[in-house]
Amino acid sequence: MPNVAALMERSLPRHILDALRSASAVASQEPGIVSELYLVGGMVRDLVRGEGSADIDLSVVGDGPGYAAALASHLGGQVTKVSEFGTATVETGSLSIDVATARTETYEHPGALPEVTPAGITEDLARRDFTVNAMAIDLSNGGWGELIDPHGGMADLMMKRLRSLHPASFADDPTRALRAVRYEARLAFTLQPATVNDMQRDCVHFDAVSPARVLAELRRILDETARTRALSRAEELGILGSISPAFRIAGRSLKAIEETPDREPLFHVALIGARLTQAEAASLIERIDPPADWREALGAGSTYREIASILERSDLRPSEIAELLEGFPVLALEAQLQLAPATRQKAALRSWLDELRFREPLLSGNDLLEAGVPQGPLIGQLLDELRRARLDRAVGTRDDELTLVKRRLRVLL
Repeated sequence: MPNVAALMERSLPRHILDALRSASAVASQEPGIVSELYLVGGMVRDLVRGEGSADIDLSVVGDGPGYAAALASHLGGQVTKVSEFGTATVETGSLSIDVATARTETYEHPGALPEVTPAGITEDLARRDFTVNAMAIDLSNGGWGELIDPHGGMADLMMKRLRSLHPASFADDPTRALRAVRYEARLAFTLQPATVNDMQRDCVHFDAVSPARVLAELRRILDETARTRALSRAEELGILGSISPAFRIAGRSLKAIEETPDREPLFHVALIGARLTQAEAASLIERIDPPADWREALGAGSTYREIASILERSDLRPSEIAELLEGFPVLALEAQLQLAPATRQKAALRSWLDELRFREPLLSGNDLLEAGVPQGPLIGQLLDELRRARLDRAVGTRDDELTLVKRRLRVLL
């Protein structure tokens, strides 16, 4: 296998290279904890591709958490996220270093969490998702820079192929299907036909995957620059439908996601929800169990469509627009604005989002008390009337508002 030490020297930022040298030094000082140390994962893949990466993943033949503690002590950092799978994270300054015990994994049934057994680096690489992610670089003093590539990951990188390691890969972990379209989109690679066949055959096992794991992978897709391509492929290959029959993304929503690359992920969630029916949104929410802001964004679309036709009326007053749109999540309405045709509906949405929602009475509740309005529900009622009047420009100044209040008091008291 080739030695990439010179490539590491040329390509890795100095602070990352220094961290890897420190990791190697700690490993040599702790023979009772670690016998072999390797750099694995995305940094290896991206280094060979000539791309930068800040994800430091170390595989330890030995005691991963024990080694992580020794490394943290050496670097002046701290250990976090120790797991039952023999993993830990070292946080030090701006660096986050993931440490894992080299292991094999077995699955009691498709979609289950794995049962792990300590192993060597060859077995550890064999459990990974795709060949391009199944390479390692030796960080030991004697083997520094040796590339380990038992599954042809280097050749697949050169040919821009994305290939799983074995036919049961997606049965073991169906979320690899979401990772597949994410990597395919990010790397501009092509999923190989056999991998696609295995994926489509075994996506039925998504039913066994917890909502939290599915949601985590969806978040990662939405964080990608190439999110539109990944989502489109997930739709095309039937992955979304395997997660939930209600999970679909309308073509216009996909186009809108592509047109708004700098918007936050929650806005793109709202674009997905914008074209779901009420039943679809409810079913999807139940399946992925998202946080409250996702629930609002996914669920608002069907409610909005019930009033969309009303927003096309030419005789709508601003106060009536406010009454229709108040209470909707702002991002959900911004998503509808992105999707709306250039009609009165779009103008109404823009008016509400840009101006009307900020137009409030000049008088406060205390001002109404001073004007002689008795304490109680009448205060709220009059403030609502003042707001409607301001929205419709029936009042413009504080004096206008006081005049309206006094006129209404004569009727209401």
